[in-house]
Amino acid sequence: MRPTASRHVFDAAFTLDDAQAAAADTLSTPGDRGVYLWGPVGRGKTWLLDSYFAAADTTAKKRVHFHSFFRDLHAAYFRHGFSIDAAIDDVLSTGSAPAALLCFDEFHVHDIGDARLITRMLDALFARGVVLVVTSNYAPDELLPNPLFHPAFVPTIEKLKRCLDVVRVGGPVDYRAAGASGSRFASGTWTVEPVSGGRTFAELCCAARSTGDYLEMVQKAPQLTITDIPALASVDDFAAQRFANLVDVLYDRDVRTEFHSAVPLTEFAVGCTGLDTDRLISRLSELGSRSRECAADRVRIPGSQ
Repeated sequence: MRPTASRHVFDAAFTLDDAQAAAADTLSTPGDRGVYLWGPVGRGKTWLLDSYFAAADTTAKKRVHFHSFFRDLHAAYFRHGFSIDAAIDDVLSTGSAPAALLCFDEFHVHDIGDARLITRMLDALFARGVVLVVTSNYAPDELLPNPLFHPAFVPTIEKLKRCLDVVRVGGPVDYRAAGASGSRFASGTWTVEPVSGGRTFAELCCAARSTGDYLEMVQKAPQLTITDIPALASVDDFAAQRFANLVDVLYDRDVRTEFHSAVPLTEFAVGCTGLDTDRLISRLSELGSRSRECAADRVRIPGSQ
């Protein structure tokens, strides 16, 4: 049974739009299925998830960004001799009891290797009766979009749709773009000029690096400079996806980053296909929002549409 949260917790701070209200209704209604909240960036999915998690009537719960959870699962999987059951037991620990409610923020699947482990992970979680509540920028049918690999993931997608209530959170307003940001990430810059020092795009994204590598890197660095960033369409799909994963990590961990590119941000992703460019550009568009009015040498980036 899905833990419930009182409906009024969602109305305490904001006036919900229709899509948010429908999601809040689902999260506050008793049921035996999890919930899959999906929609464009900036529509309040993470806020809905966090409000639900805080009020859910259980102590056996865990909320985590999917990047971090999957990194920990990878580590536990190797640590326990490739036993998925032992790895799941490890990462479900809450300090007192295994989590019966698991909340993922920003669930997505881009890599076929990750997809195989995610399939095993979901099978193990559902077999234990763990309730999943997740947010995603993708509808379930859009996960692992690469047409070469997508058919192999369809059975897992169908299982997700059987076990979770799928709710689209797609109101007309991008609240992330509309609101003022006070984050360290937003204080960073995107500059079209050469610079020495820092880490190059090739070093960070053209070698075989995982999201776990990026998470480990930012734990040691309060800020980062990335240089020699080319137009995204000029690199292969793997390098482009690694850059998107890196930006996800920098954004989630709120790391101030200076990006130095050969092209302005408005042209950076032109012609790039097979990648979630909407989310990537939405996040990069927040750069400079804390001091845009006084940064004459900073590239001026329009808000996401």
